[in-house]
Amino acid sequence: MKKQRLYIAYAAAVISATALVSSCSKILDLEPHNSTFTSAYFTSESDAKTALSGAYSILRNILIRDNSWHKYGDIVSGELSIDGSKDNGNFNISNGEFIGLNVGGNNWNWQQYYQLLQQINLIINKAPGIPDTKFASIDTKRHVIGEAYFLRAFTYFYMSRIWGDVPLKLQPDLDVSTARNIARSPADSVWKQCLSDLETAKQNLDFGYDADGGERAVRANKGSAFALQAHILAWKHDYAGCAEAANTVITQGGYVLQDAVNYMKVFIGKTNEGIFEINISDAQSEGLSLQNNPGFGVTMRMPFIDGKDPIEWPVSTNFVNRLYKDTANDIRFKSFFYESQSDKGQIIKFSNIAYADGAAKKDGRLSNNLIIFRLADIMLLRAEALHALGKDGDAIILLNKVRNRAGIGDYQATDDLGTTILEERLRELYYEGHAYYDLVRTKKISDYNEHFTSAQFMNGAPTGGWLWPVDPAMFKDDYTLVQTPYWRGKL
Repeated sequence: MKKQRLYIAYAAAVISATALVSSCSKILDLEPHNSTFTSAYFTSESDAKTALSGAYSILRNILIRDNSWHKYGDIVSGELSIDGSKDNGNFNISNGEFIGLNVGGNNWNWQQYYQLLQQINLIINKAPGIPDTKFASIDTKRHVIGEAYFLRAFTYFYMSRIWGDVPLKLQPDLDVSTARNIARSPADSVWKQCLSDLETAKQNLDFGYDADGGERAVRANKGSAFALQAHILAWKHDYAGCAEAANTVITQGGYVLQDAVNYMKVFIGKTNEGIFEINISDAQSEGLSLQNNPGFGVTMRMPFIDGKDPIEWPVSTNFVNRLYKDTANDIRFKSFFYESQSDKGQIIKFSNIAYADGAAKKDGRLSNNLIIFRLADIMLLRAEALHALGKDGDAIILLNKVRNRAGIGDYQATDDLGTTILEERLRELYYEGHAYYDLVRTKKISDYNEHFTSAQFMNGAPTGGWLWPVDPAMFKDDYTLVQTPYWRGKL
């Protein structure tokens, strides 16, 4: 059994759909069933939809575990001034120290992603074979398949930005006795597969949502697929392709920028600006418990979390002051931060807190969706691509739409346009899991995080220290694995 260590997976399909979509508890950790069981299970629309709900649930657990989305995407950007006496491990990470006594090996371990990929690969492998007559409509079947391909592309792209080369597993292990480990595939090959998966996803998905909007943004659609494609192509510096994909989102997706008055609703979720989000709703008993998971309140304290005095992740005053110049008018400066000029400055854009115990206020629940892609992000990504293509006039139009919504006025031609677009992304998407990747992609990480040396970054080389090491514990039973080049001999 040891050689199958990497692919011991969640069998989420055997759990009720209700448990998968409404509970914060972990999914049962079961071993994969053999092919006879799997074939018997995937026989109906209910089976396919339950399995898909399982995939979303596993993804949700991965991205919120230990604040993973923000840990990988924000901590190392320089946005935060983490208190080392209260969170020593993440303090080290914020300084570009991805290894060391206080940096847990859970940050290096990708096994949970392959538990998710096992679930997704099962859907991709089995859902097409379910007879069309078993579905209420063929569109339902198409959407299940399309969403599975989107989720696989998203998972692999997310992993590749953390570790670079990763094992590319495209088939489910239907029988654990035949499971095998495979070597890390080059990142270019991973991205190629992601883009191929997105083509299949787009063929099966549609723009828009049902009239009631209950699944708005929290279920992937064609707009989500084009948004992910734009991000992958920007990462590859294929700016022509990025600009085209982003334009499709902007012109065909039906998304609109939230008006300035209701701007903060974006971060609660399911607005017309949202493209893809992870659902975290107190109204659906999904609100993240601040009592049982105190890490979810790391950027806040009183008066936003009743009775909480310490703040583990205060905002970096220097970073804020560098970015936000028009503090009198910028609604983001007013809405994102509280006491940002102190050593206890808070990031409050995700501060939709409800108390399950009412007036006692001892059982706080964070009820903001985890925002993955939204329209402002894609507009600024297209502006970046257009600038790289020499189409500055078109880039400025998009840039100004985001700036005007924020209340800071048009771009001034005396400023460097490339830097302005980058810093507009840093302002607009502050603490949304994008900053580190934007700074790596544009080779600016050492300019904004003074602790992240250019020697470690290696000018953005694929083998640089901006990538994370692989957990040495995974090497024990997998002789195909090799360590991320920069970290060889350092663990």
